[in-house]
Amino acid sequence: MKGFLKWISTISRFSKMQLDKEFREYGFNGSQHIYILKICEEPGVAQEDLLSAFNVNASNVTRALTHLEKENYIVRIQNKDNRRCYNIYPTQRARDVYPVIKDALKHWNSKILEEFTEEEKHQFIEFLARAGNHMLDFVYHR
Repeated sequence: MKGFLKWISTISRFSKMQLDKEFREYGFNGSQHIYILKICEEPGVAQEDLLSAFNVNASNVTRALTHLEKENYIVRIQNKDNRRCYNIYPTQRARDVYPVIKDALKHWNSKILEEFTEEEKHQFIEFLARAGNHMLDFVYHR
């Protein structure tokens, strides 16, 4: 399928560039916003659970959380049952920026899918999810 990876890469690259620009004034970037969303939606989420939630490695999670903690978006609290684990909670600053992130993503998604019918939008997401799951299965030998 000629051009497939080119267009996946184009969407990814330009999405990150646009979100970087939109979130710059808030002190985080187009990769870190997903942590704020997840932590606001699941206060107390374990740091380890973010690895599988976003399919990233531990150092990426640690870097993102360290930055968000420094910017006062999250607090990490040591788990009382397992002192090596941390639970992550949003600060008021994170809760305040949460709707800004949601609106930016909604707007950007609407631009990506601008001329798609409702059925095409659902199919597109379904196809992307299937392709992503195939890659996860391949990489992680699930």
